[in-house]
Amino acid sequence: MKKTNWVLTLLAGAAFAAVGGMMASTSALAADQIVLRLAHINANTDPKQKDAEKFKELVEQKTNGQVKVEIYGAGVLGNVREIIEGLQLGTNEVVIEGFGTLPSYTDLSLLDLVPFMFRDRAHFDKVWEGEIGADLLKEAGDQAGMKLFGPSYRGVRVTTSTKKFTDVEGVKGLKIRVPADDMSVKTWQALGATPTPMAMTEVLTGIQQGTVEAQENPPILSYNFGLADICKFLIKTDHRWSADVFMMDQNYFNSLPEDVQTAIVEAGNEAGHYTSGLITDNEDGYLQKWKDAGAEIVKPELDGFREATKDVVKDNFPQLTEWVEKIKAVQ
Repeated sequence: MKKTNWVLTLLAGAAFAAVGGMMASTSALAADQIVLRLAHINANTDPKQKDAEKFKELVEQKTNGQVKVEIYGAGVLGNVREIIEGLQLGTNEVVIEGFGTLPSYTDLSLLDLVPFMFRDRAHFDKVWEGEIGADLLKEAGDQAGMKLFGPSYRGVRVTTSTKKFTDVEGVKGLKIRVPADDMSVKTWQALGATPTPMAMTEVLTGIQQGTVEAQENPPILSYNFGLADICKFLIKTDHRWSADVFMMDQNYFNSLPEDVQTAIVEAGNEAGHYTSGLITDNEDGYLQKWKDAGAEIVKPELDGFREATKDVVKDNFPQLTEWVEKIKAVQ
C-alpha cells in the first residue's frame, strides 16, 4: 500500500512538473511577443482601416508572429489629440493620422496644410516618395520625439458646405470648421471666412446645430463621417493635398529589436503605398456617392483663392519658407 502511494506520488509529481514546464514555456513565449495597439479615429469603412489591416498583416508576417497588432479604429481610444498623446502615455503604440495633425509637436507638420503648395497628384507623389519626403519625416519626427513613416495619399481637400459659392468672394463670412492649427485658421481668414477649430468627431453635430456651415477635408473622409446627409454642396477648392503617416513614440520604437524596427517601417511603407492606390481607385466613386446623396459638385474659379492665400506662409510662418520653396521646386 505504501509502495503504491509512493508510485502515485512520483507520477503526480512528474505530471505536475510537465504541466509546469509547459506553462513556463507558454509564459516565455507570451513574454517574448510584442503587442502593438494601433489607433485611428475613422470608420471601419474608411481607407485608414484598410491601411491598418494591411500594416497588421505585413508586420505579423515579417516578424513571424513575434509582433501582434491590435487595431482600435473609429475613435475607440479617443479623438486625434488623445490617441497621439497616447503614444507617450502608453495607451497605444501606433497611430495612423494626417501629418498635419502634429503642429503642437513640430512646426514642420504645418507643411501638410499649406494651401496650393502641390501642383497635382504627380507632384505630391514625387515629394512624399522621394528624398525630400524622407528628410521631412526624419526631421519632423526628431522634433516631435516620434518615429514617422509610411506616408500615404489621403486625398485632395475640398469644401463641403450647406451654402454654395463659386469664387473667393462667396467665401466671405462663411462659418467653416477647420482643424485646430494656425495654418488652417490663417488660410481661411485670408479667404475672408470665419474659421472655427473643432474636432472632426464634432463636425456633424456642429453643422446640424448651425455652429458652422461648412468644413474642409478629402471627399472620402467627409463622406465617411456622414456629412453628405447635411452638406448639399461639395465645392472642389482642391486647396490641399494631404498625407497620412504612421506614428510611434521614438523612445519606444528605439527600444525594440532592430529586426523588429526594420519590419515595422517596411510594413508601414508598403501599407501606405497600398492605401494610396486604394484611394486613387476610389476617388471618382466617392464623388459619385456624394452625387447620389443629392449633393451638387461645384467647380469654383480658383485663381482668386490662390491669390488670396499666396502670402499666408510668408506673413505667418516664415520658418517654413525654405521647405515650401524646396517642395514647389520638385519637378
